[in-house]
Amino acid sequence: MSEKFLWGVATSPYQHEGGYNGDGQPRNNWFEWEVSGKVERSGCAVDFWNRYEEDFDRAEMMGLTAYRLGIEWTRLQPDGPGKDLDESALDRYAKMIASLRRRDLEPVVTLQHFTTPRWLGLDPWLEEKTPEIFSAYVRRMLAGLNGRLVSSGVQPPRWFLTVNEPNMLASSTYNLGAFPAGRRVWWAAALCALQTMLESHVLARREVLALYEGHPDWGQPRLSFNTFASDLYWMDKMLFDLLEAARRTSGKESILAYLQEKAREFTRTYRAMDFPRHSLFSEAAGELIKQVQNALSHRFLRETTFSRLVNRIRERPGEGNVDFISFDYYDPFVGNAVRLPTLGELRLGRLSLREWFTQGLATKWWDWHALPRGLRFFVERYAADYPDLPIVIAENGMAERRCGKESQDCQLRADRQSRSYFIRQHVGEVRRLRQEGLPVAGYFHWSMTDNYEWGTYAPRFGIFGVDFDSGHLERNPRDAGGDVPWEAYAAAIAGKD
Repeated sequence: MSEKFLWGVATSPYQHEGGYNGDGQPRNNWFEWEVSGKVERSGCAVDFWNRYEEDFDRAEMMGLTAYRLGIEWTRLQPDGPGKDLDESALDRYAKMIASLRRRDLEPVVTLQHFTTPRWLGLDPWLEEKTPEIFSAYVRRMLAGLNGRLVSSGVQPPRWFLTVNEPNMLASSTYNLGAFPAGRRVWWAAALCALQTMLESHVLARREVLALYEGHPDWGQPRLSFNTFASDLYWMDKMLFDLLEAARRTSGKESILAYLQEKAREFTRTYRAMDFPRHSLFSEAAGELIKQVQNALSHRFLRETTFSRLVNRIRERPGEGNVDFISFDYYDPFVGNAVRLPTLGELRLGRLSLREWFTQGLATKWWDWHALPRGLRFFVERYAADYPDLPIVIAENGMAERRCGKESQDCQLRADRQSRSYFIRQHVGEVRRLRQEGLPVAGYFHWSMTDNYEWGTYAPRFGIFGVDFDSGHLERNPRDAGGDVPWEAYAAAIAGKD
């Protein structure tokens, strides 16, 4: 397997491809929210489905070595489990992988990026049958995809993220109510969803390994899942530690005690880290949220909470469960996610208490702080606990706020930070970590272009802006006073900036 460093950009199907939830189009679990007007219609997003070649051209121009993209379950299996896969969609994904290989861009493939087929219902991660359904789909899909690639002389993909940000998906769905769900049973539901997603990862990994073992010429696959990096131990690092605890312990040992010790260790190292000072309000809010989460963890976590997952892992006690560590790094400090609302945001009479809190107190994407120093904490922590595993930063980016889909005038962030400066700072931190011998294997900026951000086009994350107003979805290099983000990224990865 190639050991080249993975300098890349990240995308996802629902957010970039377009072509979901319209008439005659595949429908995912966001369909009801789209058609009811609860969120903006995704429409054709940025039409990556038809314009991937030009985006890959830009990646090659920038000197990137990798590209993270998703293969969408909803598009490939729109009619239900056991039904035939959409052959034309499979052909298109094979062409995408081949196109990346021609440009010497390593494909990093996400198998499930938040969305699920509508036929699975609104709460698939609360259902015990979902891991078996998902893993069976993954094996069929990859057998078909790789068969097409090999017949064309193209090397199949070898880097996989099975489930994107299970911690964010569980909390956004069942704690915050920001993603579609059929039930609202809060913390217990979030923990149940986490167990199902991790079990889906374990089963999918086993299926992929078995498939590749039968075809040695395909290479050795590497599989993991990526979390949303957070200083809330019980909704982030705990997930990797849980898999390791299940593997290391027997039925007579306490997994909960293992996790509690890891939580104390995480807290000690976090408090010893020399982070830039946050505001007193943010620090107080963060500490309060951590205390609440610790209390909830003690209230709801039991030895039996993850028993189904633990039993699954103990079927093969000598086998690992991830081949690398992966996390998405934005603003990981929970205290920064809280701010005092403006009067216009309150709307007390129209919102539930939870909606008022999450929409009025919690910040939006464009308020996230830029803290490259925090990358060091998470890389060092994982490297200490999992010294034999490479680390991939699967997403890192910043949003510029726009007024809406039709507004193209860039509004500066409150911190006045440009995207080019953000890129230089974070890539610089990655380079320093590598120079110090830490096992960082990849860095992916979110995203190549602006995209559909889970119900809205307001925040813009693209290295290249997209003109949504023209109807042609042109990609335009952002230029604030001559500071061009793609040039900044290209220079930074080349070590020239």
